[in-house]
Amino acid sequence: MLNLTKFEDLFASDDATYEIPQYQRAYAWGDKQLDQLLIDLREQPLNKDYYLGHFLLERPDVNKRHYYVIDGQQRITTVAVFFSCLIEELQLRERNGEVLVDSDGSPVQPWRWEERYLVRLGMRRFRTVTADDEFFNRAFVQRLTNAQPDPARQSQKRLFHAQQVLKEAFAAETDTAILLRWAKLLATASVSAFEESDKVRATQIFAFQNDRGAKLTTLEKLKAYLMHRAYLDDSTNQATYTIAHVERFFADIYALTEEIDLGEDTVLRYHNVAFGPTWEDAFENVKTGLRAAADHAKASWITTYCDSLRQSFKTVVDVTRRAAGHSHLTGLLFLRSEDNWPLILKIQRYHGHDQALCESLYRLMEIVSFKMEFSTGDYRSHDFHSLAKHYAGDAVALRDTLREQAQNGFRWWWTFTQNFHDRLDGDHHYDRVTRYLLWQYENELRRTSPNSVPVSGADFLNVWQVKRWEGTLDHITPQNPEAVEYTKEFAKTRLHNLGNLALLMLGPNASKGNTLPQHCIPLFSESTYLADREIGKVLQKDNRWDEPHILARKQRIVDFTKAYWAVPAS
Repeated sequence: MLNLTKFEDLFASDDATYEIPQYQRAYAWGDKQLDQLLIDLREQPLNKDYYLGHFLLERPDVNKRHYYVIDGQQRITTVAVFFSCLIEELQLRERNGEVLVDSDGSPVQPWRWEERYLVRLGMRRFRTVTADDEFFNRAFVQRLTNAQPDPARQSQKRLFHAQQVLKEAFAAETDTAILLRWAKLLATASVSAFEESDKVRATQIFAFQNDRGAKLTTLEKLKAYLMHRAYLDDSTNQATYTIAHVERFFADIYALTEEIDLGEDTVLRYHNVAFGPTWEDAFENVKTGLRAAADHAKASWITTYCDSLRQSFKTVVDVTRRAAGHSHLTGLLFLRSEDNWPLILKIQRYHGHDQALCESLYRLMEIVSFKMEFSTGDYRSHDFHSLAKHYAGDAVALRDTLREQAQNGFRWWWTFTQNFHDRLDGDHHYDRVTRYLLWQYENELRRTSPNSVPVSGADFLNVWQVKRWEGTLDHITPQNPEAVEYTKEFAKTRLHNLGNLALLMLGPNASKGNTLPQHCIPLFSESTYLADREIGKVLQKDNRWDEPHILARKQRIVDFTKAYWAVPAS
């Protein structure tokens, strides 16, 4: 049943409650959507209705006014956040002595918004997805000042950010009448609400339309399509059962997306490269699979596909965690992740029970990836996607193929290893890949130094996102030193040379600035990095850092690099 109504009328009944089901995407609004909302409210003409969009509501029990929000979950969540933040701001103004009066002179009672949109007599009016609802309750219903998002949940961090954005916008608007106008615009916003009690019909209605401000992802559209096909292709009267399975799989998938930085559509694309039967996109491969399945097997095909997709999302989570430790996966995710992910998914699917085998394959992939990046060649081709598409579990054959590629690249005419050596022997190495090289050099020093522990992938990638801990590539003798002018030849061949580059944390790097290295010896000699201490010893001995020192350090690193990235014989 389609109703054209106002947003506040969705909550008109005292017992009406709304919930975001687990199989829907968690909160996804960012600055773009929040800024647009505030612009809309500021610029909305006084005599025009504000349109908030379409809501699709599933009402599983017609005797109860409890609704699952199938479409519109981002908007209804944002409105709840809006009124929670507004109530807090208005209550603060009341405590500061302001009398809240509406445009018609009537008193403003913020508790009415509280009861309508948040909680009434202990009954929650709105709940977000289960995994985020406890934080939502603490931050927006109880409005506890110590409510903090779970660092592992991206959606909770987005909710927290939305709270900060709206609080700042409300505090900056000194005219309370304008805030009250914004509240009225949202409360009386025109909406179209479609209520459906039958889950199967609800899946038919929900398809391929944009959420206001946040477009449906390809994954969401694919979910809707799979649920729709479960209904259309049902030959056993089990559509509701199949759709319930799809919901459970996608509830797991959306929970897993909260633990990864890769976008959900990116993971879907990698999964499709690895497991899709053709090079078409995910939608076309799903259609191909359903066409090929017998009528009685289509429901099973859908659930099997969803389960396989869930496994890929879980693999991304597991691989990301392993890359934060001591694994060749760190390099694969840093160097050419777009090329590497589909084959990683395939290797993990077949051999995840044998991580030693996986690591041996990842090591060969890492050699290929590093030599592709650190080279005088301009390589545009790669075969890892093709390997992933056709891999069926023969680890011996895959190892032989990867070993050949690690030595010679993907095309017979490439001078792959020679181009790698030429880059090493060159004079300019100031780029992001050198940072990875120097991390490996640091760990080589630690492997041969008693009581030293290698720098983890987490520290190299700075997964903690602490700015001052971020490893940066720094010039030992600076690019623009004070009171010193380099010769053109030195600036060209030595300044950006591998021997004049070091891995420093951003904090010490910033403090060094353009100071000559002999004037900041403790920065090197007291560093936590052994490679920096090597530099410190030279500076303490010679009190200078010039061309011979640069060339000597470069040769040490080149010798290590050629040995470390040599292709293993077996």
